[in-house]
Amino acid sequence: MLRIGICDDDEQFTIQLERHVLEYAKKKGVTVETQTFLNSDKLFSSIDEDGLFDILFLDIELDDITGIDVGNRLRSDLKNEIMQIVFISANDEYALQLFNIRPMNFLVKPITYDKVSFIMDEYDRLFPASNRYFTYNIRKKKCRISFNCILYFQSQGKKVQMVTQDGTEEFYGKLSDVVLQLNEQVFCVVHKSFVVNLHYVIQHKSDSVIMANKVEIPISQSMKQNVKEKLLGDIL
Repeated sequence: MLRIGICDDDEQFTIQLERHVLEYAKKKGVTVETQTFLNSDKLFSSIDEDGLFDILFLDIELDDITGIDVGNRLRSDLKNEIMQIVFISANDEYALQLFNIRPMNFLVKPITYDKVSFIMDEYDRLFPASNRYFTYNIRKKKCRISFNCILYFQSQGKKVQMVTQDGTEEFYGKLSDVVLQLNEQVFCVVHKSFVVNLHYVIQHKSDSVIMANKVEIPISQSMKQNVKEKLLGDIL
């Protein structure tokens, strides 16, 4: 899932841009979560509470502060290089001032669907799905972790256990809901209780897989052929 933020003091423009993003998501079959903000205070409050966006469309001419100041705060104060910033303006005179903020792109209004589509396609090219994030809640706090850090998920009653490179996390939820967020080219359901990251499978047996942490995970009878086919490119 991609988290898209839109910050512009023109409410009608934010609605229009959000529609373009949602239209793109529908056409491409991409799951997105969008949030719109009319000022920087609400934007930073959202980031503090819910975490970073994958892409932030940011107007330069905000009422309360310039988008350049917002970008500098994101890069310098918050030490964030992950969130991709797409600056928006009614003219192109700011382009040279944005160099130190390292934006993903700069768009001049009016914004069309084709312009938005180009940005989204470019993000997909630069940051393939295997390098994105899984989001989950722990005690009402939204967390996220790079897919690349996850070895596997295990269903345990009303909870899901997530085993990562750094340890184990548990959160309430269903494995079926977890799967909806995952890239099927990277993750594979091997059993009704297990979903594994194919990149961390070091051995494939007829009825199980061995993960990089030496844990052996069973493969159900119904999933054997699918698991074998998915592992052909990675293991065999």
